[in-house]
Amino acid sequence: MHVEAAAGSPSAGGEATVGPLLARLAAGVTHELRSPLAVILARVQLLDLALRSGRPLTPERIRETLGTVQEQALRASRVLETFAAFARPRPPRRTAVDVRRTIDAALAEVRDRIAVGGALAVEVDVAPDAGTVSADGDQLATALAHLVRNAVEAMPDGGRVRIAARRAPGVVHITVSDTGAGVPVDDAPRIFEPFFSTKRSAAGLGLAVVRGIAAAHGGAVHLAAAGGPGAEFVLALPDPEPSA
Repeated sequence: MHVEAAAGSPSAGGEATVGPLLARLAAGVTHELRSPLAVILARVQLLDLALRSGRPLTPERIRETLGTVQEQALRASRVLETFAAFARPRPPRRTAVDVRRTIDAALAEVRDRIAVGGALAVEVDVAPDAGTVSADGDQLATALAHLVRNAVEAMPDGGRVRIAARRAPGVVHITVSDTGAGVPVDDAPRIFEPFFSTKRSAAGLGLAVVRGIAAAHGGAVHLAAAGGPGAEFVLALPDPEPSA
């Protein structure tokens, strides 16, 4: 990723490009944070109204309300982490990472999107020899979460998300596929570019973050095919050591 260019360095075209890029970034932050903050405000207002009216909520309803506040606060935090990962990526801290557990962690990160995504089915298929991979577990989970979130958002009326992991000589492939409309051929060459998005007001940083994480690990990510139906993203991580 060319973070310096995105920040308005001379390679980004000088001062003329700073305004549009910053405006796009600000629009993305606003779009992504508006929903969780609105939910948090509504729940806090509900608690406040109950206290002031002298009719406090039942313990069960309070637990439910506080659980929603916590969930949405975590969602807002993840949004900010995405922008931070793009603007200031850190070198990966490699350890032996269990592939299946990391996939589960990624799914946990996007459970709020899965819950409201209609009739969604999620399939996980990890080959026995996939085992572990030398990677930064947090970064790998973040990359997979972005790919799953991208798949879920491509299927607003429901569908199937499939995550699979396979080992080949010297590399582990993790694929995330969906049954949505697919990526238009004209958009395919640009989908990993920072700030490119087909969603109104979105910042378009998710796939750029995935690409940056893959590159930092010496790997790559690509779209298997464009034009649809469906889309499949393949994350390839070099791992010369066999799994234990």
